[in-house]
Amino acid sequence: MLKKANLDWNARQLCRLVQKKEIKFDNAVQRGLVWDAQRKSLLIHSMLSGYPIPPFYAVKDGGCYDMLDGKQRINAVVDFMEGKFELEGIPEVEAENEDGSTDMADINTLYFDEMEESLRDELSAYAFTVYYFENATDEETAEMFFRLNNGKALSAIELTRVKAKSMDAIQELGKHDLFRSALTEKAFERYTNEDIVIKSYAVLHEKEPSLETKYIRPYMAEVELTEEDQVQLMEIYDRILAVHGLVEDKKAARRILTRTHLVSIVPVVWQSIEEGRTEKEFAGWVSAFFAGKKSASISSVYNDCAGSGSAKKDAVRKRLDETAKHYGAFFHADAKAV
Repeated sequence: MLKKANLDWNARQLCRLVQKKEIKFDNAVQRGLVWDAQRKSLLIHSMLSGYPIPPFYAVKDGGCYDMLDGKQRINAVVDFMEGKFELEGIPEVEAENEDGSTDMADINTLYFDEMEESLRDELSAYAFTVYYFENATDEETAEMFFRLNNGKALSAIELTRVKAKSMDAIQELGKHDLFRSALTEKAFERYTNEDIVIKSYAVLHEKEPSLETKYIRPYMAEVELTEEDQVQLMEIYDRILAVHGLVEDKKAARRILTRTHLVSIVPVVWQSIEEGRTEKEFAGWVSAFFAGKKSASISSVYNDCAGSGSAKKDAVRKRLDETAKHYGAFFHADAKAV
């Protein structure tokens, strides 16, 4: 049974713990930093005005606290106290004068060091409640995160990540340079890179893969990526990135970096590696197959299955079959010509 304890950290302690790296955010579903200055400012206003702030939850690992939530709030407090943003868009707060009387003060446009000393002291002393669990297993930690966040606005991939058995390997593969070329920063914040990794594995290893969330989430909770699997995916991503630079048709080059098409070509990319085909040869197939004028490819069957409902099992299967068929025909014809 999980054992829970609690403690209080004031804002000053919170900053010190972050600086000493005794607070970390390694859980799979922790979002990137997404709060803007106004949302951060509103938290500071809550601290100075007595509005309730939810407690933090953490797993204690030795001398470190691995936070299960609170990344945005902790970052807001630390950033403000370190002078990284000025307050904006918040109501006035009550400030104490030297004679003990109080007045309402407008603290918008102020950095931490520019506030009245009484407000700085009040903010620094603000106490946050922290509930923590010791000696929790990875599975228990993941389950706690899932339960804490269940019902909140977590995306499908975020909920999949918390249940993924090989999250470390997925995160490492998601750092491949291919994704820096293919995705925006916003896409990284939504974990699109890791979503592609998960689905790449599925199309390589399942006979009838469905890429719908209701299938992918339980699937990734059971799958364990081996070192061999990781090397295979790295080689595939290396090749896609190299081929992208070789394809002269810019439309075709862009298309293979689109999520649906990138995942769809993963099996034939691996086939080309196993057959010893050069990157230039494979780039020739890419240029030929993704040469559609009104749609992505020259295959009407593929195109029909690449739009709405593209994650469904039947649509995935048809795309994989079409890429395999056209790949085989392209190189078979090439061989005959030789």
